[in-house]
Amino acid sequence: MDKIQKTLILLFVAAIPAAAPPFFASAPELCFTSGSLTYQLSASAAAPNYTVRIDNQAAAPDFRVQVVDRAELADFALVDDVTLAPGGGCKTAGLIRTVKIVAGKSIADLTVSLAREPTGADLALYVHSARVTHQDAAALFAVMRHVQTMPKIATRR
Repeated sequence: MDKIQKTLILLFVAAIPAAAPPFFASAPELCFTSGSLTYQLSASAAAPNYTVRIDNQAAAPDFRVQVVDRAELADFALVDDVTLAPGGGCKTAGLIRTVKIVAGKSIADLTVSLAREPTGADLALYVHSARVTHQDAAALFAVMRHVQTMPKIATRR
């Protein structure tokens, strides 16, 4: 009986580290491909290509997003499942541009505000996800829209 108890305790202690990684692992990096570019939302990017500040009180945000509760009301809908394949949507043969959401009054390339009211919104956004927030989706879409509307200048290399 004593041997069975010790074995069960050993199995229990060995199971704790095996169960711990989901609690301490960082959130998976979100990637979204638009055209030939893949945009990767990364909280740990040391030198992101674009920074986005979410500021719902900004007097003149670069991008206003209305959050809606139904996909048919949205201009942009992001729906995913909770299955995370290794590398997921970040595997690409094209270019990857990193996007980082910065906090507070940090200087950012784009400032985005989110609201439930449609007043002055540039687009309506619907998100149904276990791991992607409205802020994440709004930041990615704002950068994609910003890049698409930037003037294209041909350069020779």
